[in-house]
Amino acid sequence: MFARKVDSKRAAAGARPEPVPRVLLVRTFALGLVAIAGAAWALSRHFTSTPPPMLVHVPPRTAPTYDADAGEIPVPDWLDPAPKTP
Repeated sequence: MFARKVDSKRAAAGARPEPVPRVLLVRTFALGLVAIAGAAWALSRHFTSTPPPMLVHVPPRTAPTYDADAGEIPVPDWLDPAPKTP
């Protein structure tokens, strides 16, 4: 009617997960610390240092020939103003 009780040492050993080697834990924590330190360094460098100037000079653009304030739309450069007739 009643089942036999399982040995308590066997039941405890079966319920407990296998232990993880300490070397793996230390390696994981070391990698995590390196990642946190790298992120902190990157954030501090991003907000404290000024970037170098551009190496390529960009000439200023010419003024537009249309009045954007009046609602005019510019004509695309690829559109030929006068169609060619044969």
